[in-house]
Amino acid sequence: MRHSQKGMSFFGWLAVIALFVFAAITAMKLVPIYMDHFALRKIVTTVNEDPSIKINSLRDLHAHINKGMQINSIRDIKEDEAITVTASGTNTYTVIIKYEVRSPMLRTVDLLVHFDETHIVRPLK
Repeated sequence: MRHSQKGMSFFGWLAVIALFVFAAITAMKLVPIYMDHFALRKIVTTVNEDPSIKINSLRDLHAHINKGMQINSIRDIKEDEAITVTASGTNTYTVIIKYEVRSPMLRTVDLLVHFDETHIVRPLK
C-alpha cells in the first residue's frame, strides 16, 4: 500500500503557527531591551569618537550618560545601579555596564537578559 502525502495535517500547521507566534512574542519582548542597551552603549562609546563632547571629569561623564539616557528615553535602566564609572589614568575612564532586564513572558516564565561589558573611554580633545 502506498500512502499519498498531501501536505501537512491540521495539527502540523497548528504547531507551525504556534511556534511562529511564540517566536514573534519573544522578539517583541527582546527587541526593545536590546535597542535600549545598544543606545546606552552608543552613548558611552561616542565619547571616544566625538571631539565636541567635553568630558573633563567623572561628573562630566556621568552627566553625559544621564543626558543621553534621557534623550533616548531609556527609563528601564537605572544609571546608578547599572553603570559604574571610574577614573583609570589621565583623561581615561572605565565604564562598566552591568545589569539584568526581566520581562514577563507567560504566567510563570520570564525572559531574563543579562548584560555585562566594560568600555575604556578616552575623550577626544
